[in-house]
Amino acid sequence: MNETPDQHDPDWPRYPETVLTFATRPSVEIDLREIPSDSALAQLSAAGFGHPFAIVTAFDPGGRNLSAAENEQRKQDLDRRLTAAGYHFVQVDSCSPDRSHCERSVAVIMPQQKALDLAREMEQVAIFWFDGKRFWILGALAEAGPLMLPRSS
Repeated sequence: MNETPDQHDPDWPRYPETVLTFATRPSVEIDLREIPSDSALAQLSAAGFGHPFAIVTAFDPGGRNLSAAENEQRKQDLDRRLTAAGYHFVQVDSCSPDRSHCERSVAVIMPQQKALDLAREMEQVAIFWFDGKRFWILGALAEAGPLMLPRSS
């Protein structure tokens, strides 16, 4: 049985409105409602993220809202797994435009299929994928075709 993304997570329609804040020095902010600026792309590149990477979270598996403590434990587990596997990653806050909802995430340089497999293991509905120029939403648990951001409609 294929479920639509919003059956997994009622927040699905808001994913393309996410604002990403990378914990780099200096920090980089990317509003997924806009095409990334050349300066933002240059800052990402300077921080080691000029090539394709995934943004994965461990928060709120399957779209279920967990307590702050449960989400923090899941985040620490994800960080430990990535560190043990030798992946280069940096913390990212993935927030609604008004910052009323944020999920601690990681930008991690890994092959797309490995990122999707990891997201499924973490019970995530989707990941953000950066192809070197643009961001996409790729379904993990959700049956959804790739969505290039910003969405055009």
